[in-house]
Amino acid sequence: MKESSLVKRYARALVLAVDDEPEFRRIQEDLGSFLELLAADERLRLGLETSLVSPAEKARALEIAAEGLGLHDKTLKFLLTVAAENRMAYLGSMARQLPAAWWLEHGIEKIDVASVVELTPGQKERLRRNLEKALARKVELEFRLDPELIAGLRLGRGSVHYDFSLAGSLQKLRRALAGDK
Repeated sequence: MKESSLVKRYARALVLAVDDEPEFRRIQEDLGSFLELLAADERLRLGLETSLVSPAEKARALEIAAEGLGLHDKTLKFLLTVAAENRMAYLGSMARQLPAAWWLEHGIEKIDVASVVELTPGQKERLRRNLEKALARKVELEFRLDPELIAGLRLGRGSVHYDFSLAGSLQKLRRALAGDK
């Protein structure tokens, strides 16, 4: 099985077990805290990733970590499942896949927004409302700064990009003048 399909399957399974968005955010934070613990404790990470450590010992280590970190019950159950199936090496990828699995499961469109300057909260909200109206679905906006745009915005929706920037307009003008179209 390809790693990406395995990771997506586990992420989707966790998303299906979650009741609501606050619980989802909590589990995401829990996984982030647990991954930080694994990064700081090489012996724990190796012990959980190897098949040489018994499932009972892995479960006990996870329960101790969960208690120390105050993890949600569903987070612990997910970690126990991942460890029992010897998939702990993929946990970081699974955690990174969670937002996409959540959005897909809840019909939310993810849109990347690049701008030269940080947008105000009002501008972000207005953009979100306008995009939700245009697409007739909820959207999740991910903002980043891109000084190369000069001015304006660039929106990315999967493999489709909409360029409303001065840099993009100048490129179009340059191509038109050169006859490239």
